[in-house]
Amino acid sequence: MLSVDEMYNRVTSKIQNGSILLFHNGVENTPETLDKILTKLEKDGYEFVTVSELIYWDDYETDHMRRQWK
Repeated sequence: MLSVDEMYNRVTSKIQNGSILLFHNGVENTPETLDKILTKLEKDGYEFVTVSELIYWDDYETDHMRRQWK
């Protein structure tokens, strides 16, 4: 099991615009880590949206990394 700091560092070191965060609620350190991560990302100017708002539904292309582009 990952510690709070390990989970935090794993997520915050790889986050970028358009990233989708997935956390499992049955993992012991998720609540504490999630609060810490969301606080940092909000301070860094990230905006939180639902997956439905993030996905392009019409007129898009997907690159080799499965990233969507309008």
